[in-house]
Amino acid sequence: MDSLSSLEFHNGCVNGLHFNQSGTRLASGSDDLKVAVWDWAAKKMLFSFPTGHKGNVFQAKFLPFNGDTHIITSARDGQVRLAELCPSGAAKTRRLVQHRGPCHKLTSVVSQPHLVLSAGEDAFVYEIDVRERKGRKACLVKEDGSKVPLYSIQGHPLDSNYVLLGGCDQYARVCDRRSMRVGSQEYVARYCPSSFNSGTETRAHITSCVYSNNGTEILASYNDDDIYLFDSSNSEAASHQYVGARNSATVKGVNFFGPNSEYIISGSDCGHVFFWDKETEAIVNILPGDINGVVNVLEPHPSFPILATSGLDDDIKLWAPIGRENDKTQLIKEVIGSNFDERENDGSRAADSIDGELLWMLWRHLNRTERRRRFNDSATVDNGEESDGSEENNRDEDTARRRMECRMA
Repeated sequence: MDSLSSLEFHNGCVNGLHFNQSGTRLASGSDDLKVAVWDWAAKKMLFSFPTGHKGNVFQAKFLPFNGDTHIITSARDGQVRLAELCPSGAAKTRRLVQHRGPCHKLTSVVSQPHLVLSAGEDAFVYEIDVRERKGRKACLVKEDGSKVPLYSIQGHPLDSNYVLLGGCDQYARVCDRRSMRVGSQEYVARYCPSSFNSGTETRAHITSCVYSNNGTEILASYNDDDIYLFDSSNSEAASHQYVGARNSATVKGVNFFGPNSEYIISGSDCGHVFFWDKETEAIVNILPGDINGVVNVLEPHPSFPILATSGLDDDIKLWAPIGRENDKTQLIKEVIGSNFDERENDGSRAADSIDGELLWMLWRHLNRTERRRRFNDSATVDNGEESDGSEENNRDEDTARRRMECRMA
């Protein structure tokens, strides 16, 4: 795999990527609160639109209708919104659901193209029929009486009854949509590495979990730990473990790659994209993903060996099996060694460290102080109306905000 092209438009981290069913279009969602639709092969943005969200857009997905005229989005503001696209590229958006916390992921239902499920940090799963005005609460995920914030949701690729959930504990859970309820939720299966079930306390939790192409396997990426593969018919223990990448700074994605899910792919805090052979667990390739570090999103093309990735950089990178393969043995050793050392020495996860919420509060305070200072130092314009300032003057401030929000996402 090598670099195919780069798509540039967004003014912020790109948190969501999705190919349409035919693979001819790519949708991207960003911290700039916009969605862009691309003819990725021609390296051309077809149109963009404001989503109506008030916080970082985490996901943008085409709904499987004719014409690719409907895109559903979720964001840090907890909203799930539907955009109906006009031929001109204009979009009419409306809110479908309001989670009480960020909503990271959405999934469509194979046999019912109008049905979408959302998972939020409020621990709720909503079921949304986009033909209706709003969605309904389908289930509440708890463990030992405590709510489990959710970061990941995916429908089974062949059986529309089953939904895979992952979040802020060690369990990947499969629910049956027919028996979902907000009360005491029962699960078809729960998956967890045996080392996490040994009775010792673990801080590791799932940032992303996905099905293989036929639903027989489940892949889960754990914060501050590794990636584990499970046989979906056996929840006793993981069958494979993939090491080398670093998953600490963000809510990081993971995915299968290849027509038969032969490879495992993940981003990393070091800015690289990792490829493992599924059966041997060997790292077979490593790509320089993001200059600013941290690759979060990996979107395989539905038909071709094309991969779209994004992270803290403002652009979208496309990869394909072109060019000659270089010997990356030394690079792989160096990157793995560095990631291992950082995991061992990272004090950011210690109990006495400054947590993300406090860091966010401090940043907001400093940001407000800086804005007041700039306002007091500048003259008012337009008959006394306050100026928002030029884009150039605010670029550094906006970039710093986006980088922090991405790392805390």
